[in-house]
Amino acid sequence: MSTLSLSQLVGSSHYLAIADDALKDEDNAAWVMELELEVRQEWIERISWIRLADRLAESDLLDPHGSEFQRFQDGWKWLMATGQAQPVSGHRKVFEAIRDRWFCNTEPVDQLSISSWNRYLNALERYHHNNNLVFDTLDQFESMLEELAASFFQVLPFLPAHQRRIVGAFGMVDQFYNILRDLREDAKQGICYLPTEVLDRFGVSRTEILELRAYNNPGYRSMMQFWIYDYLPQLYRKAYPFILSPDLHPSWQMLRDWSLNRYKRIERILRRCDYDYTRFPQVYWQEVQRDLVLILPARFGNPSYCHLPKGGNRGYSTKLTSISSLSRKCKLFQFAKQEPNVLMEFGCG
Repeated sequence: MSTLSLSQLVGSSHYLAIADDALKDEDNAAWVMELELEVRQEWIERISWIRLADRLAESDLLDPHGSEFQRFQDGWKWLMATGQAQPVSGHRKVFEAIRDRWFCNTEPVDQLSISSWNRYLNALERYHHNNNLVFDTLDQFESMLEELAASFFQVLPFLPAHQRRIVGAFGMVDQFYNILRDLREDAKQGICYLPTEVLDRFGVSRTEILELRAYNNPGYRSMMQFWIYDYLPQLYRKAYPFILSPDLHPSWQMLRDWSLNRYKRIERILRRCDYDYTRFPQVYWQEVQRDLVLILPARFGNPSYCHLPKGGNRGYSTKLTSISSLSRKCKLFQFAKQEPNVLMEFGCG
């Protein structure tokens, strides 16, 4: 078993960005470290590419004179045009890995990956250029979710063509939960993704969100309930074809179950805090750390909580058993609805 965490392997804390994303990446994808080695390496590779592009874009957003992301974009365009990594690129090794992964084959799935990655980088450039992160309408907001989140989910590995076409809707759900989770963090950086159309409907101003005083507005709580009880179910319905897909790769089964558990946790903590986004982060991240210990104790805490497979030469079938065990724990979290300590009653698998 690797002694490095996922966040260390994908560079969650590298470059100037809106926040250190180390704990976020563990929250989103700590399960990746439990995969069989070859499968895990491919997931880490893709996540690291996405994380690098995201942090470079955020770095340029925070630094008006920054050009790291633009240079990265130039390197990508060179690769697209020539099929080779730019000789003087600051991220040559990354582009060589992308070339070897997608440009040396003629498989349709590789062409889909190239198109999705290109859309993702173009979306990062569009929305982070000149801080273009204020959305007037709900349609504009949904376009952002589709262009950013749907595209990068389509870049992830082990997706046949028919699943790649429908995974984007699940990515939009994922990104929306991240926006709810990070409302306070983004506001402190002068960012509020919520569209003006919905803010106006409930009498909440963008300034109130950014100044961390929206909770005192009587319309704020109704607005948050709209997002969770009215809007999110609509996003979920679009994602059902993927969520209910019967032939997902085992790693995607784990991502789905882990993510659905994460979404339930975000909703549960929001309700516990009465939707107060200024209180939410402290409560939420404490619970994330506790949940990581309960679900992955061998990696994050005391192994006496429960028993996961130890390191060594484990075959793929053994890893699938590990994935199945983790999936059961995620499902128990989803259905328990109360404190995660109820897992102890089930013997932790």
